[in-house]
Amino acid sequence: MSFSVLIVDDEKMPREILHRYIPWQDYGVTDIYEAQDGESALALALEKKPDIIISDIKMPRMNGLSLAQEVRRTMPDCQFVFLSGYSDKEYLKGAIRLKAASYVEKPIDLEEINEVLAEITGQLKAQERMDPRIFFFRGTQENAVRLNDRVYSPEEALFSRLGENIRHKNRRETENLLEQLYQELHRCEGTLPEDIRKLFCRVVLLFINAAESRNLAAVTAIGNELLLRTAGEDTLEGLHEMLRGLLRIYFETQEPGEQDPLTRVNLYLAAHWSDPGLTVQDMAQELGFTNTYLCAAYKKSSGITINQYITRLRVEHAKELLSSTSRKLYEVGRSVGYTDGKYFTRVFTRETGLTPKQYRERHWHEG
Repeated sequence: MSFSVLIVDDEKMPREILHRYIPWQDYGVTDIYEAQDGESALALALEKKPDIIISDIKMPRMNGLSLAQEVRRTMPDCQFVFLSGYSDKEYLKGAIRLKAASYVEKPIDLEEINEVLAEITGQLKAQERMDPRIFFFRGTQENAVRLNDRVYSPEEALFSRLGENIRHKNRRETENLLEQLYQELHRCEGTLPEDIRKLFCRVVLLFINAAESRNLAAVTAIGNELLLRTAGEDTLEGLHEMLRGLLRIYFETQEPGEQDPLTRVNLYLAAHWSDPGLTVQDMAQELGFTNTYLCAAYKKSSGITINQYITRLRVEHAKELLSSTSRKLYEVGRSVGYTDGKYFTRVFTRETGLTPKQYRERHWHEG
């Protein structure tokens, strides 16, 4: 997915700074246009139809607010970021009325602009999905074949068999049952994704209950992590991979001599993910591996880096805290291992497409 941006300012320097020093490719921006006043910007916007317009407010011929009003007549979804060297409240009120994505005071703060762009492009990507169910079942929006209307109805016998095989450490039979479940769900695209997530939570709880009965504290912790992650998982395949990972850790934890680096790292992180001083190098030393070997082995087994997994764990916990507690944002950051509040905001925004504040506003519920 790619985006286009129009930069509007009657001064050349701000245009050059934004054009040259923003890592546009990081946000999926492939086309950048420039205009030096509102009237020429309007003509260019109507021709190129940019997704985002970054505009100075006070300009000759046509100011930024008037430009936005005209553009919104034919391009209601165009996102505006206003720049102004003036603290004039009337300009700010106008920006609010026009539902601007952001209002940034000059001189330009590149870090602030980057945060705004990360937020806007994240929202645009989320809005682009026409039918989330297609993405959930197929992992792509390019498949033109309509979803079927078959609905999966789980039998209680399935959960009984799964629970029995998990408790009795029958790994192969457990794997077969989970694979059968996955294939059957794939054939039932009329099933609500939320119902499937609830079903997967039930399976995770079977592992948690079995782990608790065997005093496998680390496995229980990982299971609890997955309960948090299940609600935010966008695809059926992703849910299946989560269960496969939990299955592997559950069975291999009970066979210490067979534990691979992936299992040992995940068990370690289950107990240490919130430690702000956590480093991969220290973890490798404690586990008896070289840093280089551990990183390579983990990436090969999981498809992601150790640091990416640490970030995933922390962001998932942050989501839970933001949606169920009234803690201040910096307190949430500290609770999940980030002592720098601004850095926490950048990481969270990059991973979710929303700032912590926006996430809380959209997902708040009483804990």
